[in-house]
Amino acid sequence: MKNILIPTDFSIRSLNYVHSIVAQHPGEKVNIIFMHALEMPDSLFDLVTYTRNSRHVELISNDFQDGCEIIRNKYSSAINQLKIEFFHGNTRVALRNFLLAQNIDLIIQPADQEFTPPSKRSYNPEKLLSKCSYPKMKIQLQRRKYVTDRSTISSLLLAE
Repeated sequence: MKNILIPTDFSIRSLNYVHSIVAQHPGEKVNIIFMHALEMPDSLFDLVTYTRNSRHVELISNDFQDGCEIIRNKYSSAINQLKIEFFHGNTRVALRNFLLAQNIDLIIQPADQEFTPPSKRSYNPEKLLSKCSYPKMKIQLQRRKYVTDRSTISSLLLAE
């Protein structure tokens, strides 16, 4: 069973990569880990009062949570587990430790560089991920003529 990491900004667009992953791994169950990257606090007070997940769960939009549920139901035979993890840090060593802890086998690199940070501490981990030595797969979302906007929940239902 493969553990596949997808960087996310909690947009519906990042959920659309799951369709390609399932198509690339037919008949194999996979674990999908959506990773959101956050900078560590820079002030001493913020660092002392910093908690790993309590304040960051509010970054996950209701649409993203609903989309995750749609994906879980749609691909229940192909996806063993779908979860969201926060990566705290911005160094290669911190990323390596995160990837080891999550037992990652493959990193998905979105070909489109659209990233909208949901908070001031959020950042696009693309540069950091491209430097690591883990296997990567670059995926380009295909635009279909019947889907005008890939950032809606209905696009998850229509995609094949």
